[in-house]
Amino acid sequence: MKKKIKMGVLILAMMVLFSACGAKEEPKSNGESTQISNSDTSGTEPDSISGSSTADDTDTTAHDRLMSKCRTYLERANDLDDVGNVLTAEYLRGYVQADISSLRMCIDTILWLMGEGESLSDVIGAAPYPSWEKIIGAGLSNDAPFYFQGLLYEIQGKKEEAEESYQKAAMNPGHEERDFYYLRHMSVEELHQLREKVLEMEYDIAEQYTPRTALLKEQTGAEFAPAFHLAMMKEYEESPTDMYQCAVNALLTNPTDPSLYTIAATAAINANKPEMACELINDGLFLFPDDAELNYYAALLSVSDDETKAFLEKAKEKADEELKTKIQALSEQIGE
Repeated sequence: MKKKIKMGVLILAMMVLFSACGAKEEPKSNGESTQISNSDTSGTEPDSISGSSTADDTDTTAHDRLMSKCRTYLERANDLDDVGNVLTAEYLRGYVQADISSLRMCIDTILWLMGEGESLSDVIGAAPYPSWEKIIGAGLSNDAPFYFQGLLYEIQGKKEEAEESYQKAAMNPGHEERDFYYLRHMSVEELHQLREKVLEMEYDIAEQYTPRTALLKEQTGAEFAPAFHLAMMKEYEESPTDMYQCAVNALLTNPTDPSLYTIAATAAINANKPEMACELINDGLFLFPDDAELNYYAALLSVSDDETKAFLEKAKEKADEELKTKIQALSEQIGE
């Protein structure tokens, strides 16, 4: 069981700013219309492009596998909550939210293309994530929104737009192949039945999860990389709160990088969010209990000298020369 750190008010002042650094209406995405149309889609199939599915569309169980995977991830998120690893649990819920909401948005759009509703908004109704922009923000590490946007363009024969969306999805280091083209061949009744199941799960996840991500001016595919969000911090140097948000965005794209926890914690301190800084370091130590820098930051944030000394001893074990100098300075300050 990890030892949680508590905020030391005097020590917090030592933290320094990290510098990195007639047509149917539809919801907006990426700052502009997704350009869908309710024109007849029963004509000639579009040419094969990257990201498109197999020609025979024999596998019509992809949605079942997706929903099963999402349920497994949600169980893992609940387990992580139980042991206090809040941010990793949030990462998993965000990933699942993007998967499920993307599938539901795709179904909604296909139904609209088939003549359901006066507008796409009518079909979407009160769904928790009514636009692609919100879906993308829910799970920055998930390329599902780009895949499903590409699929919708492909269904309409818009080859260039489809290719662009598929390429954005492929920029994700964790990109996985998907095959949902069969959705276009399902009947209206079948799509409504599937939508009901997917929407129920979407609501369940939304009740547990509120995204922290924000400040995305547009979605280009580059936001899969932490470096993108760290670079964004430079654009908000005059706003500590926005810099903190960028740091959290970076962490939520890759919670397996221990350095991102310390970057986000430093940004939290400068945004006057000391409790969040402690939470971030605790989450990092849960995953990386032997990381030298995380233990050093835990020492900085600790209330008692005894806690500080314990974390410093742990940090010394794997510290590089630069960090050893910082550890020595802090040790002298507390009179070790």
